[in-house]
Amino acid sequence: MQTQAKDYQEGRIRQIQSRIGEAQAAQESAAAKLREADSALKRTISLNDRGLQTNITLDKAKADYDVAQQDIQGAQQRYNFLTTELAAAKNGVFIGDSYNDAPSSTQRIREFDLRLAELNAESQQAEMRLKLSTEQIAAERLRVNKLTAADLNTENPSIVWNFLVSGGEYVNRGQDLMRLVDCSTTMVTASVSESVYARLKVGMPAQFRLNADKRVFDATITRLGGSGASGLYATLAIGPSTEHLTRFDVALDVPGLLEDQELACAVGRTGRVLFTGGPLSGVRETLARFGF
Repeated sequence: MQTQAKDYQEGRIRQIQSRIGEAQAAQESAAAKLREADSALKRTISLNDRGLQTNITLDKAKADYDVAQQDIQGAQQRYNFLTTELAAAKNGVFIGDSYNDAPSSTQRIREFDLRLAELNAESQQAEMRLKLSTEQIAAERLRVNKLTAADLNTENPSIVWNFLVSGGEYVNRGQDLMRLVDCSTTMVTASVSESVYARLKVGMPAQFRLNADKRVFDATITRLGGSGASGLYATLAIGPSTEHLTRFDVALDVPGLLEDQELACAVGRTGRVLFTGGPLSGVRETLARFGF
């Protein structure tokens, strides 16, 4: 029996020593991963400081570094467990084996103590992972919240003409979100008959009066679009009507409209144009003063 016990003890010791060798290899592997994670984290921090790396990649590098540290602690706990088991085996107490020289109650207490140490290490790893996950979730929520709204600035005074996307819709880089009307310039377009159009020239003075408004504004002809002016309205907020396109198109610059805050961006307002260069200009001016 003594010989059997000795043979069993020696075999058990060799088995534990082999496991310790595996644990040491696991520690070295974890240390190598930690060095790699540390190097990756330093590179990521450097690139992030220069604006070449995203915060998400930085958070992942930090998480990988922390996990590598926990892996080393886990490997160390496993190594400690095996060295404790080896020391007990050398004293003739075979932890986890039903055949030993120690009382059964003592053996069970030692098993529970060692198992508790393992569970504590696993609990610490789980708590660390939970903490890292919570921090990552908070950082991601903050990032998403920042992306849900943005301040848009325009170079010139503008008004929103129409929205091309709706709330909650995902958009891509370069996608049009809305269309704005540039209020820094104002254009008045008129539809005239062919006989009137034939007498007009670019630069000719004119007058413009808004409907339901007695004020008369000086104007200048800036473009003669003729009867094929539909393509000239591609960048304007309001396109021509079918009736407008059956006549001849004339564009005018009315500086006085920009000086009035209420009329500076009065898109869609209608009125009458008086071309002051014709033979009946005096009669038309008189009629315009009286609101006709």
